[in-house]
Amino acid sequence: MLPQRESYKGESIKDANMDVFEKVVNYKTVFEQIKESSPETEVFEIMPEYSVRRAKNSIRANDIDEVLDSIRILTKLPTENFIMAYCDNPDGLLHKYGTDSVEVKEYLLETEEKFKKFSKELADDSILIISADHGHKNIEKAYTLLDYPEIQECLVTPPSLESRTVGFWVKEEMKDVFVERFNKHFENEFWLMNREEFLSKNLLGFGEKHPKIDDFIGNYIALSTASSIIRLETFLAEGKKIKKSTHCGLTREEMEVPLIVIEK
Repeated sequence: MLPQRESYKGESIKDANMDVFEKVVNYKTVFEQIKESSPETEVFEIMPEYSVRRAKNSIRANDIDEVLDSIRILTKLPTENFIMAYCDNPDGLLHKYGTDSVEVKEYLLETEEKFKKFSKELADDSILIISADHGHKNIEKAYTLLDYPEIQECLVTPPSLESRTVGFWVKEEMKDVFVERFNKHFENEFWLMNREEFLSKNLLGFGEKHPKIDDFIGNYIALSTASSIIRLETFLAEGKKIKKSTHCGLTREEMEVPLIVIEK
């Protein structure tokens, strides 16, 4: 979240005069919440080196073997522990090779065996939860709005958010025109909603609405319902490399995730 890089050119903005996470987006992490409700519990995060720390006790691990080794060490502590660990594969492999690739299949089978062995090592009174933050969808079509000047004409700024959940800032006087033009080209592949419709679907979850949501998502949002993306690019900065597979759309493959619970 908030990697401190300019969205289109990828340039570092670490010297910005405000820490946006701390001053604007800041939220109470799961680590803080657990410590408040259960002070005797020690909390740890295990993340890749490039990740921003969110827990005071943070360990760097760059592959699944390092992740499991780190958990092994922590579970030997005499304390009650909450450990949240993240590995960026198979996500990285899926982006590079696609959902039906040999590389991804082999990785998943090997990782499954590692978890089988690891789960047997866990001490009694342990719970191991394995899940994912999203699924994946192979990409078959990639559009750029630079090819659609009639849509560009309606926008205040370039599109933002994600290539499968695209946020638009549309000129007030051109809202109806924008909807008509966008749907003319993309209605069969993207579900276009205005901000009010989008938020009414609770697609961002439930609870208290963050005061910056309206600013972040724009006044129209298009969600992919097919195997297509809209590249986030401008005439000044080419969009990111097209990935074999990605996420953030509304297809079943992206929205369903595994949930494996092993209790000892």
